[in-house]
This record gives sequence, C-alpha cells and structure tokens, in this order.
Amino acid sequence: MNSKLTLLFIVFATLIAGCSKNSFNESDAIAAQKDLLQLQYQHELDLETLKQKGATALQDLINTAMLNQLKLNDSLAQQKTIAANTKDYSVTVVDVVSNSPIADADVAVSSNGKVITTKTNAQGIATFTAVNLYATSAFLISKTGYAASQILQQNITYGPVKLWNTTDLTNEITGNLYIETDLTNLTPEKVGAQVLVTASANIPASPSGTYTVYFPTFTDATGTYDIKLPAAPNGYNLSFQQITADQKLYVNATEDDQVRTFPASLPRQTTIKTYFNVNQFNAPVPNVNIYYYFKVAADTKGRVLYIPGNNGYYPYNQVLVSAIGSKYQVEQLAVNNNYYNGTSVDWNAYTYTPNTKIDVQMVDVAGNIIESAPKLSASADANGKLIGFYSSQGQYSYVNLKTDNNGALVANAKGVILRALPYDSYSGLYSLNFSANLNTASNFTTSSTFLSLNKGDKKVINFYYGTGDSRVKQVF
Repeated sequence: MNSKLTLLFIVFATLIAGCSKNSFNESDAIAAQKDLLQLQYQHELDLETLKQKGATALQDLINTAMLNQLKLNDSLAQQKTIAANTKDYSVTVVDVVSNSPIADADVAVSSNGKVITTKTNAQGIATFTAVNLYATSAFLISKTGYAASQILQQNITYGPVKLWNTTDLTNEITGNLYIETDLTNLTPEKVGAQVLVTASANIPASPSGTYTVYFPTFTDATGTYDIKLPAAPNGYNLSFQQITADQKLYVNATEDDQVRTFPASLPRQTTIKTYFNVNQFNAPVPNVNIYYYFKVAADTKGRVLYIPGNNGYYPYNQVLVSAIGSKYQVEQLAVNNNYYNGTSVDWNAYTYTPNTKIDVQMVDVAGNIIESAPKLSASADANGKLIGFYSSQGQYSYVNLKTDNNGALVANAKGVILRALPYDSYSGLYSLNFSANLNTASNFTTSSTFLSLNKGDKKVINFYYGTGDSRVKQVF
C-alpha cells in the first residue's frame, strides 16, 4: 500500500475514534435525563406531601430546561468548543428566611450529556471542577425538607440560591369567616363548611426569580379555617373562594316591579341570590326605614290607600303607645300627613261611601312590631272624603282607634305592640317613629396579607365577606 494512503487511513481512523469517544447523541441525552429525574424523585415526593402546586410546576420547568440544555450540548459538542468552555464553578446555597448556609444540599448539573452531582459543604458551597457549561445551563438544588430550586450558570455570580424549609409547620393562621346573608338582623352570619381558603407565599428562588407555594384548607361547619405553615420571608397572602348564597333583606322594590315607587310598591322582605367575595360591598344595601303602614280599606273604585307610619327622620304620622310590662299598647294616633319620600299622595283622589267608618289595618313591614294588631278606623264625610278630627284620646288624626256607636273604644282596640322608642318620660309615652334602616351590616374589612416571620407565630384573623359583590337582580 502507498505510504501516503497508509498515513491518511491512520489519521482518519484516529479522528473516528476521537469523535466516538468525546461526543454524544440524543440517546445519551435521554439516558442522562432519566438519571436526573430519578435523582429528584424522592425530593418531589416530600414536596407533594405539602400539596405544593408551585413545587411541581417548578420541577417540570427544571426538567424541560435540562432536556433543552442536553440537546444544545448535542449540537455544540465539538472538541475545541468543549475545551474552551470547560471551567470550575461553585454554587452557594442558603436558607431563604435566616440566610444561614445549608449543608448537604444536593446540587446537580448536566455537562457533556452526563448528570454531575455533588453536595454543599458546611459553608453551603457546592464545587464543580472542569465542567462544560453554557449560560443557560441550570444547576438544580434540592434537599429533603426544602422546596427545590434552580439557578442558571449565568446568574451564579449574582448571589446565593435560597431554599425554603417546608417541614417546620409551627406557624399558624386561623380565624372565622363571616358573611351578610341576612341583612334583617343585627349580626353577620358564619359562612359554614367547605369554603376554600388558601395561603400563598412568593419565595425567592435565586437572583433570577421567585416561585409561589400554596397551602389550601377548608372551613368547618362553624366557618372556622386553620392553616399550619412554615415561616415565609415575604409573608402570606390569603385568598378566599367566592360564595353564592341567598341573601335576605328588605327592599322598597326590585327590578321585577313594574312600578317601583310608593304607594304602588311597599317595602317588603325578600330573598335574592347574591355573590360574595371577601371585603366586597359592591351590591347596594337599600335604605328601607318605614316599619309600618296604615292600609285603608278599598274605596268605591276598589283602590287601596297606604299611609306611611312615619316619614324618615320627621315625626309625621306618629303612633304613641304606653308600656304594659315589657310590651306596649296604642294610646294616641296623629296620622295627618300625606307626604312620603318626595311624593305627595292625594287623599282626596279616594272616594268612600259618605258618612261611614272605613276599616284601617296596621301593616307590619318588618314583622316584629305587632303582636296583636290595634283596631283602627277612618271616617268619610258627606262627600265620601276622609276627614281628620280630634279623637277622645286627644290628638288630631285621620286614623283613630275604633269606637262603637256610643263613642267607646271597642274591645282590644289598643292591640299589643312589641317595640317602641322613648317619647315623653313625663307622660310615660313611647313612639313608633322608627327611622333607622331596616337593613343592617357590619362592613368591616381586614387585610389579607400577613407576615409570619418568626418561628411559632400564630395569628388569629377573622375575615368578612361583606354585604355582597353583586346580585342576580337590582333592588331599590
């Protein structure tokens, strides 16, 4: 054989051998990735026990980054490039809360298609000697009892990697959740069972970013939540499930009413589906302050006249009562005003049988004023129009206690009233001139972000869902 050909063959064979020894293919990359996944399997199990959505998502991101890095190495694995890129590296790992070094943490990186692992020393430093890395090469850092993290080669000079100890669950946030599902009483209600409450914390992973970890729980039957969690460097933010519930309240009218003004529409109690979020008061609370009305029997055209029992903050159409034990009875009426909420009701538009007495009922809107209704009547003059006069009880009124033909009060005419306000202490009289809104709400707010920095911290925080974010229909 020609000596030149022999020399060429030897050189060629040497090149083939060199390439086979120092480069790798896609199969090598996949095998290396499997090694990396097996290495992190136990750590992922530990994290899963804490139900951390963030840790699982982070692991997926790390695996994808590692695979992309291996593929990149495949395309760049040339002898000269590898030699020029081979260096020593060190990664520092500290606790995210205390900033103290973490020893014996596992640190892994892929170099030339192989996963290289080492552990941090007592100073929290992991050292890699003569490894071939690129700017996007990722170091994966993990330790049992800590949330895994990562850092890119290009960022390791900017600061340490921070791991979060997730096993010391000595911190606690607990409290009650309140909601206004009943505006007709004076106190808020409890939300009940199975309402989701989630505490989340943003954890610095490294100088290059953060990740979020979630700790969910559910309320019990008493509306109490309780979350045990580790101390977090930046505190916790609490989020709350939206609640859909029926809300009981008083309304002057709703969008279902064709006419929404007095006297065509009277205040009433109703229940409306409402959507609630913590600290939200966007659903308006209607101002309903008329507790009772006088309902005059139908006139000759079948129309019913309603006279408001009081008019806001003004002492119109009063009912004065006296105490009988813990209850009251009607003594005097002064019903002589036809003005209500900017509207003047024309009493002369109603015509009754002349010279007769007309039955009048006392309508209890709230349902908590009257135990037994007083017996009332109005009088029509010769023209069939309502007339006012001074009754034997001493006040001028269009509506009076019912009397017989001899002018004496009929039996049980005064009725039994359950609530009253002081009016005249000298005469011992009380008034039914209630002016407060029948709907009541607490409307307190609480911040949903709480720091929990010190080991063993326990915070008892009550949250308030408010009067509602929105309703399925408008109220007035």
